[in-house]
Amino acid sequence: MIHKLVTIVIPCKNEELYIGKTLKSISGQIGVNKLRVIIADANSTDNTRQVIAKCQKQLSNLQIEIIDGGPVAVGRNRGAELVTTPYVLFIDADTELVETDILLTAVDKLDDYELVTCQVKSSVDTFKSKLIFKLFNTIRKYFMTKPFCTGVFFLTSVESFNQLGGFDETVTNSEDYLLSRQYSLKEFCILPKHATQDDRRFKYMGYGKFLKMMYMNYLNRNNIEYFRKDINYWK
Repeated sequence: MIHKLVTIVIPCKNEELYIGKTLKSISGQIGVNKLRVIIADANSTDNTRQVIAKCQKQLSNLQIEIIDGGPVAVGRNRGAELVTTPYVLFIDADTELVETDILLTAVDKLDDYELVTCQVKSSVDTFKSKLIFKLFNTIRKYFMTKPFCTGVFFLTSVESFNQLGGFDETVTNSEDYLLSRQYSLKEFCILPKHATQDDRRFKYMGYGKFLKMMYMNYLNRNNIEYFRKDINYWK
């Protein structure tokens, strides 16, 4: 039973346009029953909580809880503190698990790996967005010498997560990437399946600036002070 193995944690702020789709995609996963989903909401001022409340009533195979969050790393860590299952899946509030067997497939990998992620596709049909995600998937699969996992889909054992100290709450971005780099490459698995994510971050920063940020993050991967600078990644 999946609900006895894994809990899902979602950091959230002003996600009224996305969180309902995300929760429905979780509800549509094969084998899901009584699956606990912890949403760490950082004082949303839109209709996010109302959307979540509606999902709590409609999605009977999920046990949806709302807790007080904060910045993304803080929200994820607060959610993780409440997890009682051996594994935790962190996803973003705009992640959609479009392949209905992706969760079951990922959980099956946990006997052999400590960190499991998946490919990422764009949820919008634009050339630039699809190209960025394809570039990301290619670089991560063929060119990285250490695990590279993002909050789109970050499935790990709670034991390993706690041993590594969780997400670094002192950085302003890439806390997911920085934590994933601490795992052993042989304990890291990228599923051949996909989740989708919106392109709003690309639009907000500009595609060129976003690519530059990714490049600079790689160059400074061993310089934690770089990631503590506010680059205005999160609105």
